[in-house]
Amino acid sequence: MKKNSIRIITILGLCFIISCSKKIEQKSNFIISGNIKNLPDNTYVYLSGTAKGSEAIDSTYTSNNAFKLNFDHIENQGGLYNITFKREKEKFFLNVFLQEKSYQIKGDYSQKGKITVSNDEANNLLREYRNLPNKFNNKIDLLFSSKKSNLEKNNIFEKYFDTIKRQQKELLLAYPNNFFSMFEIFRFKTKLSKEEIKSYYQKLNNESKNNRYGKLLENYISNNTIKIGNPFIDFTAKDNFGKKMSLSDFNDKIIILDFWAYWCKWCHVQNEKEFSYLNEKYKDDIVIISYSLDEKIAVWEKSISKSSYKWVNLSNLKGISDPVAYSYQVNELPHTFIIDKQGIVQKEFIGYKKDSLIEKEIIKLINKIDNNE
Repeated sequence: MKKNSIRIITILGLCFIISCSKKIEQKSNFIISGNIKNLPDNTYVYLSGTAKGSEAIDSTYTSNNAFKLNFDHIENQGGLYNITFKREKEKFFLNVFLQEKSYQIKGDYSQKGKITVSNDEANNLLREYRNLPNKFNNKIDLLFSSKKSNLEKNNIFEKYFDTIKRQQKELLLAYPNNFFSMFEIFRFKTKLSKEEIKSYYQKLNNESKNNRYGKLLENYISNNTIKIGNPFIDFTAKDNFGKKMSLSDFNDKIIILDFWAYWCKWCHVQNEKEFSYLNEKYKDDIVIISYSLDEKIAVWEKSISKSSYKWVNLSNLKGISDPVAYSYQVNELPHTFIIDKQGIVQKEFIGYKKDSLIEKEIIKLINKIDNNE
């Protein structure tokens, strides 16, 4: 592992927030004002989501060490965004946590690591959280320059890594009413124990409990969650024709339950490359149910029409707030479950891989049925 990899470690990795907003033409409600020493004139600055390929929400050019960016709306009451500074071959990203209010960016462009969002608790915690691994840099550098074997280096590095994760988790848990903390705890809730989340939630004040992520955490705590080897958790949702269906309607077949969303590139790849093939080859034995975590019906229907979704499509159009997603502990997409004819959850697969482990599991279940007949 390269020594500089430690500088980008977070407790559970960077979360991804998709921004599909168009560049704003009219005057916006919220302003990001930048006043940065040694910032070259005519530097192109733009605000975007953190996902690769996110469109600019607003953009401008710098003048006299200053710039202004506008935005009207932030997804889900708060999230991670990038302010990008671009000039010739140089590009610098400033990761910021935005809510629906105005911000001031200050610092010195010759010391980019010290450019910060001024006087904002959420961004102060974000900065401390991301910078926490830096105090281990000297130890890591010495480790990788030592004469220890690769095995010894990896073992020692893993201990540092575990320490960093623990300290970052403790940092988040220590600030329960900080919006960034709530955001990050919810995004990676499945990496924490239910007891840790319950204890964290109990420390929230009334204002925090009533905001979006406070309510999401409350719902997550109160919902039953799926376990491999246990019966599936039933739910009801509408298909893309408006018909209500339940998971239990399909208990006569092996169920492939897949969670996806329109913005998930690999979900579309999996549907076109893998599920289309499985649906055709094993149509007598399986049913594929694609459960969308989209929020807008037009986006959902457009995604289905463009791809090979020729099977059951369901959604409650509640996005990450969907209790079904809580129950199945969906945190990354695509996320697929295989349920046998007895209603037992046999396997789960997170992400997409070209080698079809899903098909191998289907074959096992079909052979098991044949052998029992």
